[in-house]
Amino acid sequence: MSESKTFKKVKGVSNLYHRGDRYYARLSENGKQTWRSLDTDKITVARKSLNILLAGHGPEIKRRKAPTMHAAVGQVLEFRKTRRGVSRPLSPETLRYHGELLKLAKGIFPDRKITNFTKESIIESIAACGLSQSRRKALFELARGVFKAALESRQIEKNPLTGIVPEQVEPKERTLPTRKELQSLFKALEESFPKVGKAASLSARLLAFSGMRWSEARGLDWKHINGTSLSVEGLNGRVKTRRSRRKIHINKPLRATLDEIRAAYGGEGRVMPMRSILPQLTKACGDLNLAKVGHHDLRSWFATWCVTRGVDVVTVARWLGDDAGVVMRTYVQPTEEDMETAASRLI
Repeated sequence: MSESKTFKKVKGVSNLYHRGDRYYARLSENGKQTWRSLDTDKITVARKSLNILLAGHGPEIKRRKAPTMHAAVGQVLEFRKTRRGVSRPLSPETLRYHGELLKLAKGIFPDRKITNFTKESIIESIAACGLSQSRRKALFELARGVFKAALESRQIEKNPLTGIVPEQVEPKERTLPTRKELQSLFKALEESFPKVGKAASLSARLLAFSGMRWSEARGLDWKHINGTSLSVEGLNGRVKTRRSRRKIHINKPLRATLDEIRAAYGGEGRVMPMRSILPQLTKACGDLNLAKVGHHDLRSWFATWCVTRGVDVVTVARWLGDDAGVVMRTYVQPTEEDMETAASRLI
């Protein structure tokens, strides 16, 4: 039997597929297509079990044994990796993140059968793990996925986490530089690093005045830029979400930045002069006694700059390739100067 991680149809038998060393039925339940394991590697047994399912006698099929928590977590993460198919593989960053989640889950959940876990034991284990709020939420969602998959595979009779709302992650509070401080940061980058200072400064300016994610900026090619806008295509054609593939209209500071990059490094190939500027940003912020600024803070600065200068949030969201609600909740962080200016308009 093939070790493939994708479902392959069995020729001549409707609704019967195999993956790895097991057979599966492709069924419609409540109007939704779903897979049902037939718990066998024998085609004759699989055909018989499929006929029982199609005849409406699903409970007659032997219930599968429940896995241990560690095995179940691995299965869920493996399914996340393969469900998009060969043409849309997960990025290396996402796969590394899945590896981190697997390691964390093994550290906080005992490796016993999932039928031995209760709602209380799962929630208590996650709450006591000492991890960040975002990691705790990710682990809860992973545990919920484990029990959902087990229920669909008839390994358990009831999902203990049904109806439980995960802990909501509070938006990160960012201390963003003012426009004047940002200009000082650009200058410090250029002056503090004799070899790469100019490239680091121009790279930071490109991020701040475009709002692109770091990977998006690294994937920007001169062929993606026309007279009034640039197209975000992602690094090696990869983008984070469907909205990420978008158009950003070129503002004056961004135009000046692009002109300087072209003059210094030419107008062919990739636009971004450097592969990473985090070490330079960290040192420059320390020298200026500014709160640490990273790649994503520059994206947040762009969103805040646009909104506080009167650009409507729908337009800003389109430039960022994100939802308007996410932009206001996550990215926009007015500075004290912005709020003082806004208050002065209230007359």
